[in-house]
Amino acid sequence: MCRHCPWLRTLQPAQEAKLRELTALFLQQKTITPVAGLALDAGQRMLLAALCCLPLMEFGREGLHGWTELVVYPEAFRVQRSHVDAAGVLHEWDDELIGESWDSGPLILSWADVQADIADPHAGFCVAVHEMAHKLDALDGAMDGTPPLPREWQRQWAHDFQQQYDRFCAQMEAGQETAIDPYAAEAPEEFFAVVSEYHFSASHVLEQEMPTIAAHLRRLYGAVNVEPGHARLKPSR
Repeated sequence: MCRHCPWLRTLQPAQEAKLRELTALFLQQKTITPVAGLALDAGQRMLLAALCCLPLMEFGREGLHGWTELVVYPEAFRVQRSHVDAAGVLHEWDDELIGESWDSGPLILSWADVQADIADPHAGFCVAVHEMAHKLDALDGAMDGTPPLPREWQRQWAHDFQQQYDRFCAQMEAGQETAIDPYAAEAPEEFFAVVSEYHFSASHVLEQEMPTIAAHLRRLYGAVNVEPGHARLKPSR
């Protein structure tokens, strides 16, 4: 399982044991459905399950609650969106996505982007972690960038994340460059998901740019031991 992925090879023995247990549970509880002609062998399914379980090593199996299926496309996929504006006019458009997480439905990933993330493991991107962060966020019934936590920690988390999110959005509005993917400014829940990616794939960048957030994520996800690399900006999600 670990030889295919740099993030998994660097785990401490206790972390690896937790991840193996969670991965087995994932494969037991979740249906992995490749679509659009994609075929996945047993090793690839195990790798996907392990990546999805990376954010659960400290959180535990409760992070798997509320959904039953992982859908995997060969590459980025298109979804139709619609919105009724204040004037009652219906707007429809197509989005191209590399991952999606439905509140009580499946988690959806692009296999090509999962492979691209593994091939460039220090760049700050891991779509599987991003979508699993959304699953954790949704466990308390509110998609707001705050997963279910003990009360005092949740209060401090909400304060620190809101403060850093507001600061990051102000940087974006001012046209300032940042080492963190600008997609984090889309919404508080996307901010949480994006910085979760950095925790696993560019923790040195997150520590430098947002040390308070990095500390919260070390507590939530556990420490990581990835060698520093070169972070880059991804053009779109």
